[in-house]
Amino acid sequence: MKCVQGIFLLVILVLACGCTGTLPEMPAPVQTIPDITATVSPAVPASGTVLAELSDIRPDATLALQPGTVLVSFRAEDAQKMTFSFTNGGDYAEMSEIVVTGPYAGTLAFGPPDAGGYQLNITGSGRWTATAALHDAAAPLTVPVNLSGSGTAVSPAFALEAGEYLFARNETGFSSPLYELRFANGSYLMHANNTCVQPCFGMDSPHTFTFIEIPGSGDYFLSVQPRSSPHPWNVTISAIPVILPLGPGPVILQTAQVQPDT
Repeated sequence: MKCVQGIFLLVILVLACGCTGTLPEMPAPVQTIPDITATVSPAVPASGTVLAELSDIRPDATLALQPGTVLVSFRAEDAQKMTFSFTNGGDYAEMSEIVVTGPYAGTLAFGPPDAGGYQLNITGSGRWTATAALHDAAAPLTVPVNLSGSGTAVSPAFALEAGEYLFARNETGFSSPLYELRFANGSYLMHANNTCVQPCFGMDSPHTFTFIEIPGSGDYFLSVQPRSSPHPWNVTISAIPVILPLGPGPVILQTAQVQPDT
């Protein structure tokens, strides 16, 4: 009987081998980008074109405006409650109530949506002065950015690309100020379901961070209103970290056996 010697074939699959080729390049180390820190100084008045000057003696102003952002910088001389009303006398109105526990200077933002006449009225239980001015479009900050302040304030503008970002704060619940993101033109950055202004922390939210959705690339700013001023606060806005792909896998050896003829 003729014997047929079995033939064995060894197949070596080399995915990454230093003896037969060049080692695959390792991913370059990721460089950590330092946060850009901006301290919001509410005592600094709006640096754009001044529209009106108000006080407890002259609490009203009528303004002819184009769509955009109007900043109202105020200085309270003593502890008091202040109310700010901004309206076109029709279908647009914004109102803010500010409590100050002592001498304090802060800033509020309003966003007239259409060209026309607007009325600004401020009331307070003590002595105060205020200035209404157009927002000065300075060069925006870039994320990651760390913002801090001491009470009611408007942040410098910062540039965001369309996508998702991480918004983190240092206080939660009723201790946290009200944070509202706005487009550069003063309109509110609403949640996708149009039910709240981003970042959409509830009044009693226990969360220190949340994710915000930016619908389009552009400049934005943050409006901050604590329950009373002065009140220190701090927030950070940063891009969500990108998870790098895994490196090369291990060498896999596979043996294929050819069965002998019978």
